[in-house]
Amino acid sequence: MFEQYVEQIEAEAIKAFPEEAVWFITKKGCKRVKNIHEQPESYFLVSDADTKKAMAAGLLAVVHTHPNGEAIPSSSDMAGQISTRVPWGILTCDGVGTSSIVWWGDGVEKPPLVGRTFRHGVTDCYALIKDYYDLELGIKLPDFPRDWAWWNEDQNLFEQGFTKAGFKQIDASEARPGDVWLAQIGNVGVANHGGVLLENDLMIHQTGSNDAVDDSRPSAREPIYRYLRHITHWLRYVGDEK
Repeated sequence: MFEQYVEQIEAEAIKAFPEEAVWFITKKGCKRVKNIHEQPESYFLVSDADTKKAMAAGLLAVVHTHPNGEAIPSSSDMAGQISTRVPWGILTCDGVGTSSIVWWGDGVEKPPLVGRTFRHGVTDCYALIKDYYDLELGIKLPDFPRDWAWWNEDQNLFEQGFTKAGFKQIDASEARPGDVWLAQIGNVGVANHGGVLLENDLMIHQTGSNDAVDDSRPSAREPIYRYLRHITHWLRYVGDEK
């Protein structure tokens, strides 16, 4: 996306290191804006004036760097993307070079449901469920801002969020294709994985990882049986049904 600005962004990211750099891409072009956060090496904040200028110019996308970090969105990044409703991009930078820009959010083409690799907040297990419902069922599920390893931080993202997403809990004996399952994988106290039941006792899910970015962990369509002992919830989408 926005390939015409990649060289500019990469060069300015290196120049800005070790601070996070921020760009607004608008109908008038790509412009790096000042990061006014009091801790610019770890966070970014843009002035109201710069934000208003970008909105007036027709905001198309937001890009920022994670210096010496990983190209995954934080919960605040995800919240920002949701509020702007435009694509957001992240690239890492070490002061010498940069990674490719990772895009997510509104307007970003979804990768194939099977074979996509693991990237927290972009192509993780909830993203797979969300994309399946969109691509296969035409149902738009909400996104939920989340930080890496939320399940180790006393957060209960799935169980607190499924009713907000339009799901109700059902008995395992009622499960049918299209229903969502949640599972507890590992020694954690909350459901930290999920997928969708398919026909013929198959399921689709994004294989998880101990790393926030793992190209060796593709999403897969496989038999449900090996996960049955880990499943804690079966969920059915009911939308706004009361």
